[in-house]
Amino acid sequence: MLIMDGFSPYDNPGDFNMNDIYKDPMFNPMLQYEQAYMYYRYMTMQMEYKIKCKEYEKMTAKEGRRIE
Repeated sequence: MLIMDGFSPYDNPGDFNMNDIYKDPMFNPMLQYEQAYMYYRYMTMQMEYKIKCKEYEKMTAKEGRRIE
């Protein structure tokens, strides 16, 4: 670490505001939660769609006919 004239960037912790870190979306916990929730909703919708497709395939296979 380079110290010039006895100054260290870590000497004065009062200059660092913790609220400034949350302005960056990368570190904002609320934005991370919202992004994870939207991803979860997307994945559950995909799974529900696949399940319904499988159910439809089973239903049409039992009847022995294809609906196009």
